[in-house]
Amino acid sequence: MPFPNQDYSKRDYLLPAGCKTETDELFIDCKCPHCGFLASFPEGRIGTLQECPRCFDVLVVPSQGTDVGAKLPIPVKTSRLLLRRLVRSDSSDLLELMADEESFRYIAWTPLEEGEVEDWIEKDKAVRLTQNRASLCFGIELVEYSKLIGFLSLNYFDEERQDMAFMTMINANYRRQGFGSEAVRGALHFAFTGVHIHRVIASCDSRNIAGCRMLEKAGMRREGECVKDLFQKGEWMNTVWYAILEEEYEQPPIKY
Repeated sequence: MPFPNQDYSKRDYLLPAGCKTETDELFIDCKCPHCGFLASFPEGRIGTLQECPRCFDVLVVPSQGTDVGAKLPIPVKTSRLLLRRLVRSDSSDLLELMADEESFRYIAWTPLEEGEVEDWIEKDKAVRLTQNRASLCFGIELVEYSKLIGFLSLNYFDEERQDMAFMTMINANYRRQGFGSEAVRGALHFAFTGVHIHRVIASCDSRNIAGCRMLEKAGMRREGECVKDLFQKGEWMNTVWYAILEEEYEQPPIKY
């Protein structure tokens, strides 16, 4: 019997253990690390992020011979930062960032009030990266002071979950210290090493020189510029696109 609220029309990567397809594709049997359900995933999904058919939580499909799938590989630790899920105690630090009008100069968002920030944190608890159009939000914590200095959100950019996009914001008081590029490198580590993404992309308003430099410093390649492609806050803007492929990525010394 199909699980409730689940689309089985494509029969892709959510099958009970022992199932075979008409093409006799090899499958990996593994237990969900959250609920223990035994499920099968196509061998081509090894290392990628998938949903458990029973509890719908996310897991990383293990290699052949490993009995249990891995949990989402977070938090991610860099030399100075910790990329982790948001928690209720982040409210004050997040409001400090989201109430700063200047931080929204180059993006379509507008500043948030305290209640809106608290609502965001509460709703983010239920977000799964595998949900349609969902964004996984990392809080960027400066480890030395246990302070949230920004956030970085990731989302799949295609239906096959091969490409991933992200955006990030850093508290104005902590800019020009390399925290932004360090956070991006942490996100790239998560994407390429943690969930085996093929390509990661990001965009930036061409007037945001510091934002473009941050992406370049993190190792991303400038792919091109779309001229006056977006009408935002009363004016036309140019969008600069950046990307990096899995084979271009050089793994830094980062730990989970």
